[in-house]
Amino acid sequence: MTVEPSLNLSAPSRPPILFLMFTAFLFSMGISLVFPVLPFIVAKYVAGVQHQAIVIGWLGAIYALLTFFFSPVLGALSDAYGRRPVLMLTLAGSAIGYLMFGLGGSLVMLFLGRSIDGLTAGGLSALFGYVADTTPEEDRGKVFGQIGAAIGAGFIIGPAIGGLLSHLGLSAPFYAAAAVSVLNLLWGFFILPESLPASRRSKHFDAAHLNPLTQLRGVWSYPPVRRLITVSMLFVLPFSLMQVIISLLGRDALGWGPTQVSTLFIAVGLCDIVGQGLLLPSLLSRWGEHGVTRLGLSMGVVGLSLIALVPLLHFAPLLYLGVVMFSLGEGVFNASLAALLSNAAPAGVQGQVQGGTKGFQSLAQVAGPLAGGTLYGQIGGTLTFTAGAVVVAVALAALTSIHIPRSDGPQMDTSG
Repeated sequence: MTVEPSLNLSAPSRPPILFLMFTAFLFSMGISLVFPVLPFIVAKYVAGVQHQAIVIGWLGAIYALLTFFFSPVLGALSDAYGRRPVLMLTLAGSAIGYLMFGLGGSLVMLFLGRSIDGLTAGGLSALFGYVADTTPEEDRGKVFGQIGAAIGAGFIIGPAIGGLLSHLGLSAPFYAAAAVSVLNLLWGFFILPESLPASRRSKHFDAAHLNPLTQLRGVWSYPPVRRLITVSMLFVLPFSLMQVIISLLGRDALGWGPTQVSTLFIAVGLCDIVGQGLLLPSLLSRWGEHGVTRLGLSMGVVGLSLIALVPLLHFAPLLYLGVVMFSLGEGVFNASLAALLSNAAPAGVQGQVQGGTKGFQSLAQVAGPLAGGTLYGQIGGTLTFTAGAVVVAVALAALTSIHIPRSDGPQMDTSG
């Protein structure tokens, strides 16, 4: 008697939520696991802070770029060939990417490992498709919330794992992540049925399905949405810059190792939870979406300005304060911006606008590490984070000129 889950062509009555949450956790952990140890690994192959910063920037950018381009590719493949094979393939790819990065030996191996991991992180699109296939409409919000919580937990726990296991060696976190990915792959192989029967799969599959720029062009055609997306990108750019460069700043300005650096990323994740889960409801009731979005940007300017002082004063509490201010601002900004976008977009394109916004933010996450690595190597931490504060200040100024109707008001502002 053989038991092969892939032969089950009818959608399961309920999603295997624990497996899906753990898989989402692993994809998210892959983004943040590398942050605390990256400067110390790159230093083995590259001499000089300037060149190390540039290489770190490129490693961050290549991950974001491949995730951006391959998310729609893997989503379209799962529409055509089923969710299960895509999820199994991406879990195997993650294990290979972790292993190659851990083995290292050359910059080529680091870039290859990070590229494979960025490519397979796009498997989240197939995972979300699995949830949509197997969950009634009235329950999807709850399940997507559980998946979102797992993604947030991965971002918080990833740096902690990276920092703690680095005591066993800089490669230890990646070997552990590879082993866990393999175990998760085996778990999924035996318990995960296919959710998309052949009768419901896409019959038309061509290059147009694989082009993420098509959706972005459509979203950019709405003037109020275009302005809000511009504000969003101007904030995401310094945020992604900080994610990559803050490790270098802790090492160079304070003499920190991977464990101390990891505490900064844990603080980022915790502040995001506190900002969105605890502070946001009362802030919205007091100031509304537009006011809270301005508050988030203002906190971002202050946070980056405080971080810019750390290389001058060599004072660790100042770095924590700056990171906390910026991260709380980022949390309330993102949530309130989503509400503003919803008010600015016509009813029939809500999904397109929210998805397109994520796409533009992904592009900013490509540019941020590249700009951060180059600037840090050329002009140092103080001027790099000062430049980030200026960019967020520009976003704040741009936001004040945008009129967005209240949610109980007219449909949208159509002025150019």
